[in-house]
Amino acid sequence: MSKQTELVVLKLINLPHLTCKGLQTINSKKLRQVDLHNCGNIGDKGIQSLVTKNTNIRVLNLENCYKLTEEIIPDIANCLNENLEELNLGCLNTLSDNGLSLLANRCKNLRRLCLHGCNRITGECMLQLFSNCSNLQDLDLSFCYRILDDPYQDVLEYLPQSITSLSLGGLQTDGDMLHNALARLPNIYDLKLCGVNSLNETHVEKIFGCIGDKLIKLDLSGCNQSACDSTLKTIVKYCINLEELALAFCMRITGEPLLKLLADSKRAESLRSIRLSGCRDIQYHVLVAIVTSCPNLEGLYMAGLKVLDDAMLHTIANNCHKLKEISLKSCIANTNQVSDSGLTELARCCPLKEVVLSGVHSLTNKSVLALANNCPDLKCLYISGCSKVSSAAVRYLQDVCNRRVFVEHRVPNADPNQIIAKNLDTGEYCHVDII
Repeated sequence: MSKQTELVVLKLINLPHLTCKGLQTINSKKLRQVDLHNCGNIGDKGIQSLVTKNTNIRVLNLENCYKLTEEIIPDIANCLNENLEELNLGCLNTLSDNGLSLLANRCKNLRRLCLHGCNRITGECMLQLFSNCSNLQDLDLSFCYRILDDPYQDVLEYLPQSITSLSLGGLQTDGDMLHNALARLPNIYDLKLCGVNSLNETHVEKIFGCIGDKLIKLDLSGCNQSACDSTLKTIVKYCINLEELALAFCMRITGEPLLKLLADSKRAESLRSIRLSGCRDIQYHVLVAIVTSCPNLEGLYMAGLKVLDDAMLHTIANNCHKLKEISLKSCIANTNQVSDSGLTELARCCPLKEVVLSGVHSLTNKSVLALANNCPDLKCLYISGCSKVSSAAVRYLQDVCNRRVFVEHRVPNADPNQIIAKNLDTGEYCHVDII
C-alpha cells in the first residue's frame, strides 16, 4: 500500500484479521473514499494514521469496527474537516454528545451520516447537528433512543428540510409528532421505520396520506404490533411510486391488499425489491401474483415462509429474469419443501449475486454446483446447516466464480471424511466416502 500514491478508492470489507498496522502505510493525496465496514480488529491508532495522512477523504465507512472508541472522533473531525461528506459510525456505542458536537462544528458539509446504535446521544446535541449540517440528505438514527428523552420529544420536527432518506428504526415516536416531522421534508423518498410499533391506523393514514406519493423505498420490517393488512391497504392506496417494499416479520400480514397494486402493471413493473421474510401468514397465491406480475424484481426475501416449494421457485425462475438476491433461509415445510430441483432452475435462469439458503437441509452439492456453473458473478452464499453440502463443492464454487465469493457454511455435524466426484454416466457430482 505504501506505493499506492494515486489511490482514490479503498475498500477493505469483512476482513476480521485486518489490524491498525495494515492502514499505517496508506498515503495518497487523491484518496477520496474509504470503506472498512466489518473490520472488527481495527482500532483508533489505525484510523488516526489513515485520516492524518489522507486528509482529502470525503467518504468514510467505519460501521461495525467494534474496537473503535469515541477517542478517534477529534482526529476525524480535525483532519478531514469540511472535506468529509459521508460518515458511517454505525454501532460506535461510545459516541457521546461531545464527539457528535465536534463533528457538527467541524464537518458542516456532511450529506450522509449513519449513527445507528449510538445510544448515548441526546436530543440537545441532535438539534446542534441539524442546525450546523443543513445539507444532510441521508440520516440514520436507528436505536438512538435518548434523542427523544424529555424535553426533546419533538426533536425530529427540526430535521433539515434537505433530508431525502431517513431511518428511525426502533424509535417509538409519537405518531402525530412523526407526521409533523415528515410533512416538513419535501424531498423524502426513502423511509425506514423498522420496529416502530407506536403508530395506530389513524397515524398511518395521516403519514402516508401526506408523503406516500413521494416514497420510492419503504421499510416497516419488525412492525409486528402495528402493521396488519389495513396498514398494507393504506400503503397500497397512497404509495403509488414504490420500488422497494420491506415488511419482514410483520406476522399479521396476509398480503391480500397487495393484489390491487399488482393488478396495475405499471406499478408492478416498478417494484425492484420485496422483503417478506418471517411473514408467516402470507398467502401462497399472493406470492404467485408477486413473482408473475413483477418482472423487474432484483431482490426477493422470503426466509422462514413454510408455503414455499419447488413449484414456486420454478415460477420465480420463469418470470424474474433480473433477480440478483434471494433469501430462502429456513424455508422448510412438512411436505413439498424446497429442494435441488428448484434451486438449480433458479441458478439457470437468474443472474444471482447473493443467495441465502441456511437451514434448508434438503439441499445438496447439486445446488451449489449449479450456482457455480451458472452464476459467475455470485458474491455471497449462506448455506449454514446444509449438511448435505460438502466443503469440496464450496471450494469449487469459490474457484470458478469471477470474484472473491463470501461463503458461510457452518455444519457442526457434517462428516469431514467425504469428497465429491463426477459421475461420468450422469454428469452429476456426488459424495464419495474415503475408505
